[in-house]
This record gives sequence, structure tokens and C-alpha cells, in this order.
Amino acid sequence: MMETGTADTILYSGSFNPIHRGHLAVAEQVLQAFPGSELWLVVSPQNPLKSETDLAPEQHRLEMARIAVRHSLLHERMQVCDIEFSLPKPSATIHTLQALSARYPQRSFSLLIGSDNAACFNQWIAYQEILERYPVLVYPREGHPVQPGPTTDKCTFLQDVPLLPQAATDIRGLIADNGKDTKALVERELPAGVWEYIKMHKLYGCR
Repeated sequence: MMETGTADTILYSGSFNPIHRGHLAVAEQVLQAFPGSELWLVVSPQNPLKSETDLAPEQHRLEMARIAVRHSLLHERMQVCDIEFSLPKPSATIHTLQALSARYPQRSFSLLIGSDNAACFNQWIAYQEILERYPVLVYPREGHPVQPGPTTDKCTFLQDVPLLPQAATDIRGLIADNGKDTKALVERELPAGVWEYIKMHKLYGCR
């Protein structure tokens, strides 16, 4: 079992382009490890380390996240946060943390990232300030081991959790393919309601 702890509000940031079952599974695993905590999915309008080319409009990604959370068994402990929509773009996590800490002074915040992001955490804006002021939880991702170092040594690595291979990039490719078989696969990869939303709004090349 994972070690349990006490983190008041865990922030799980991402483009969620689109949100998929892997994202929800990570959120649910972490909430099980921290039974006294809430988890907020922070939808990022623009990640400074990613291309904007394949991004669906931010309001669509926000709504898909809300749909997904409503179908989670742990939905009462999850929220979808749009604070980055009112902050300068591209999104910088330190600015998000500062804004949330100012808006909710009664809460303590920690940051949840994947091991792929932990490997390049020293490229983040003000990463040292983040490590000094906020706990950083790292969820393992398949194919992204992280070597010990002065940055990662300050993070908490979650143990004995399932590796989740789903990637939004792969799902977007399947949607764009528009094949009958791939549509069935996509539907299995997406939370209830999200595939219907994508079809309704013809996102990611869906026809």
C-alpha cells in the first residue's frame, strides 16, 4: 500500500487535452493515499514546455474535466480549478500556487506531478521556490524513471501504485483516425460523457 499522509489540497495540473481515464485513475489513487485531502484538477490554458498546436480550446478542456470528475467515485473530494485562465499565459506553476495561496489562506497546497515532469523539474520557473514552499508529490509514469538528485531528493515519490500507460497524445491520434474500431477504443479510454462531448463539438479532428 502507499504511504498515507496529510496534504490539505493537492493540485494536479495539466492540459487535460483531453482528460482520460488515466488522469482520473491517478487522482483517485492519490486521494486513497491521502484520505483527509481534496484534489483539484487545475486546467492549464497553455503549458510553457508544450506546443499549442494540438490544444483544444481551453473552455472545452475545462468542461471535459468537469464532466469526468462528476463520474468519479471520489467526485466529492475533487474539484476542477480554472484559476490559470485569469493568470498570465503561458501558465507558470509558481504563479498558480501563489494565487491560490493568496485566495485561500486557510488551505495548505501541495503539487502532484508525474515522473516525466520530475525529470525536467529544474526547467520550471522558480522551481527552487516551489520546492521550498510546497510539498511536491511524484506519481510514476511508465518509461520515465527519475534519477536521484538535489531537486528530486526534495520530492515525495508515491510507491506501490499502478503504472498508467495512457497518453492524451495517443488518444488524440486515435480520434483523428476516425475509424470504427478506434472509436470503440477511444470510448474505453475516456471517462463517461467525455467522448460524447468530443463528438458534439468535433474536437481533435473528430467527424
